[in-house]
Amino acid sequence: MFMKISPFTFGGGIAILPYIESEIVKKRKWMKKEDIPNIVTVAQSSPGSVAINTSIYIGYTLQGLAGAISAVFGMIFPAAVIIIILTYMYMTYQELSLIQDAFKGIRPAIVGLIMFTAYKIGKKAIHDRFTMVVFLLAAGLLLTLAISPFLMIIGGGLAGVIYQSISNRR
Repeated sequence: MFMKISPFTFGGGIAILPYIESEIVKKRKWMKKEDIPNIVTVAQSSPGSVAINTSIYIGYTLQGLAGAISAVFGMIFPAAVIIIILTYMYMTYQELSLIQDAFKGIRPAIVGLIMFTAYKIGKKAIHDRFTMVVFLLAAGLLLTLAISPFLMIIGGGLAGVIYQSISNRR
């Protein structure tokens, strides 16, 4: 499955998430739609590419260590071959106006893919007043200050633990 999805990773790991969701939730029914925000949270909380981390999580959940290894191979191999070919072609032909024009169109399309993915994940992750406040606070801090995404993840996790602790006391 990941060898089939991997060639569509243009735009980075976030852009591939709708393809992964479509495969594992809709087509294969290996996981539930509600699992996706948790998978993304774990993948984003770990160092490395979100696409690779997501494949490891899914592979391990479904088939243990062998599933994780095969999922990573399936995700990395096709992308690596494509990157090698595209790098060679770009380095050889980068001065051609056709190549420059193509990249002018590819860049905003990739931004659109990333925004679409953020919207889909946001619909599932922001479901009450608390999650909306955490989202707005995180977005505001990221837009105004140079805060590490790692610290944002830790802060969000702490906020969730504190909020749940207070909610459980009521």
